[in-house]
Amino acid sequence: MRIAGYLLVLLLPTVAGRADSPVDSRTASKVPVSSHWSYQSPLQQAVPQVHNSVWPTGVLDSFILQRLERHDLPPAEPADRRTWLRRVYLDVIGLPPTSSQIDAFVNDPSPVAPQRVVDRLLAHPGYGERWARFWLDLARYSDTVGYEGDPEVYFAWRYRDYVIDAFNLDKPFNLFITQQLAGDEMPDVLSPARLPIPDPEGIVATTFLRLAPFTEPRGDKTRHEMLSEMTSTVGSVFLGITLGCAQCHDHKYDEISTKDFYRMKAFFATVALPAPLPDDIYQIGQSLPAPFYRHGQEQRIRGLKKKIHREIEVAEKSKNEARVKTLKNVLLRLRPMAYALTHSLGPPFGPGVPASHVMVRGEYDNLGERVWPGFPVALTGHQLPAEIRLDPYGRWPTRGRRLALAKWIADPDNPLAARVLVNRLWQHHFGRGIAATPSDFGNLGSEPTHPELLDWLARRFVEKRWSIKSLQRLMLVSTTYRQTSRRTHAKAQEADTENHLLWKFRRRRLEGEAIRDSILHVSGRLNRDLGGLPVFPPLPDDLAERQKVMGEIRWETSTGPESRKRSIYIFQRRSLNMPLLDAFDAQVVSDSCAQRRNSVTALQSLSMYNGPLVNTELPYLVERVRAEAGSGGAEQVQCAFRLVLGRSPTSSEQDQALDLFAASQPRSAGLAGLCRVLLNTNEFIYVD
Repeated sequence: MRIAGYLLVLLLPTVAGRADSPVDSRTASKVPVSSHWSYQSPLQQAVPQVHNSVWPTGVLDSFILQRLERHDLPPAEPADRRTWLRRVYLDVIGLPPTSSQIDAFVNDPSPVAPQRVVDRLLAHPGYGERWARFWLDLARYSDTVGYEGDPEVYFAWRYRDYVIDAFNLDKPFNLFITQQLAGDEMPDVLSPARLPIPDPEGIVATTFLRLAPFTEPRGDKTRHEMLSEMTSTVGSVFLGITLGCAQCHDHKYDEISTKDFYRMKAFFATVALPAPLPDDIYQIGQSLPAPFYRHGQEQRIRGLKKKIHREIEVAEKSKNEARVKTLKNVLLRLRPMAYALTHSLGPPFGPGVPASHVMVRGEYDNLGERVWPGFPVALTGHQLPAEIRLDPYGRWPTRGRRLALAKWIADPDNPLAARVLVNRLWQHHFGRGIAATPSDFGNLGSEPTHPELLDWLARRFVEKRWSIKSLQRLMLVSTTYRQTSRRTHAKAQEADTENHLLWKFRRRRLEGEAIRDSILHVSGRLNRDLGGLPVFPPLPDDLAERQKVMGEIRWETSTGPESRKRSIYIFQRRSLNMPLLDAFDAQVVSDSCAQRRNSVTALQSLSMYNGPLVNTELPYLVERVRAEAGSGGAEQVQCAFRLVLGRSPTSSEQDQALDLFAASQPRSAGLAGLCRVLLNTNEFIYVD
């Protein structure tokens, strides 16, 4: 069944049967489905035949090897066990393994040892913290809305925790899609008396649609911009198509018309945001009630609130412009609310379903042809309006549009959703997507290097009930993933300079968050508490002071244990980023970000050698070495190398380190110098 078949399933009652949604020979005329590779349903692929039957450990490897053999290129040798273990730890949980974990794996002769490691890491709480970061980049996540004043969104953190939980629980990706687009519309209407109460998790999930920068409202113009941004983001994130390029004119390169854009935008026409409070000077709109639903969360928050109220009393007695304000902000963030949206109520409580139009040249007040919710013609082969299931009592004509869109995107017959997600996972594990433009599968995007493999993975992903962990497990235990990153074959290097054929593993630098987390990890001070409110680590110099607006503190600096939580919990202000993270390209985004920059700058070296975080954590790393190794110089060198790099020093490195100790005054400065050098090695911040 092609994707178009989904639209023909009988769902009653539906918008398509209403008088205001005409279906005639003109709108129902058939056109060919696009022949572009990404618009075609993934084909069933036979297991590739290869000459070297020993190298592959699975079908995935056979696809890679078949292309290598076709070009008469050999794959690289396997990486040593220590290198592979460090690689998979950093990939899956974003933290390096300890020396004892390395020893245990290196000395485990079992052929299933790698599989056990992968299973353990995929079940680790740090997995969700690591992989949620990649999704938050796509979702343009921030704790503020940007523009003038850059006001805080007090409950965005709940969406961040929702994403962490989704990865840790291996939430089926089709459900993940549906909750974020229509979590409030998922419960069926079972009574004419009232709307069903949405699951609070579904309410929190729809925060995805509100995460774009937002300025003070300017009537119809602002609503047009808001709904257009939702449409463009949904297109690029879930479908890998650049819908936004058709907002003002037909897409210049892809088979997407302006009418297609506004038919897709019509799915969001009934979106309603809670009105802002009268004293809200920024007018960004309120949030919606969403009870705490995570296990034990309500009880923990109740205890935290009591503690904060006691601290407020103490701060008020001591007359502290700043501590009281900070604590009251914390209480605001602890309310059971979500920065979410819902559908408008409709008649008789409000306006009915608004008419949607093509907006000529993208101008909000220049209305063209009327349109109804529908999907891109290049994918469906017709212009039929989408069938939107209404409630059986006809009470809520504004409800169900986003749910219809979500179900179409998450339908197994949709050729794009599974392919796009598979390609994103491949991108993060292998350093480059099978298609190198992960949010653009159109004519300007890159052709896949291994199209048959992409199809095979996409079909398998759906067959495995959209399980992300199942797909990652397949990648991580493959022979392809185990290859060394060294250039072991001159012929391969000459024939495929960019390593498109994956004749070796791609060496790459860690993201800024993983670098910061690794520094705290090796110093022994990383706070592993999972989830919760955003944190405010110290900023360098007077940067925090300069964040004041009209004397009000905008960065609630903490030096306690909470400031050393993983980087995903750092407060994301659109007008400010942590300098260390910023130096390593971890920007707070305003648009969906599928690929970060990967720069190499002098500022990175300065940040690692003499930056505030390194200078703060260095004494703790030194003390940890002393505590574990004692006072002997040789033992300290061994311990420092194993803590920071996960290996013993070579004889040359051992001699150089001891020479440093001997030349240092006082002698203890030598150990601090060695630890600083180790943190500044490429080996520490790169994945081999």
